[in-house]
Amino acid sequence: MRFLFLFLFSCILTVGFSQKDIDLSGCWRGKITQDQGGFRPEYGMELYLTQKGNQITGRSFVYFDKYYAEMELEGQVLGNKIIQFRETKVSAFKKVDTMEWCVKQAVLTLIKSGNPWKLEGAWNGATQFGPCIPGKIFLKKSIPRA
Repeated sequence: MRFLFLFLFSCILTVGFSQKDIDLSGCWRGKITQDQGGFRPEYGMELYLTQKGNQITGRSFVYFDKYYAEMELEGQVLGNKIIQFRETKVSAFKKVDTMEWCVKQAVLTLIKSGNPWKLEGAWNGATQFGPCIPGKIFLKKSIPRA
């Protein structure tokens, strides 16, 4: 009887304290900043992510005024709090003649306090002409509406 009680108690503790898998799939919206010297200090940004296991695929959109870039991305989830991604190619864009869109990579931290959840972190990248001035990404999970 004592053994059964200890076994059941340890099972409850294991289930109660184990981390649940988090699905980051969906739309994340917010902004991306660029440090001083960049083309602009701030742009709108959206990530559309699909997660399978710890692998992530999707698209990113960066935009301002009527200009935008859509890029394919891939990455991975590291533990329950870190997402790492890199854009693999520009699939569509409209730009000002004097600029190039940065193909980026980033490491973002999942912030689960409050609602909606947030992804925040640093990015860096490059154009065909060389490195971009880096910055930060601030996104919130978009809540689907009926």
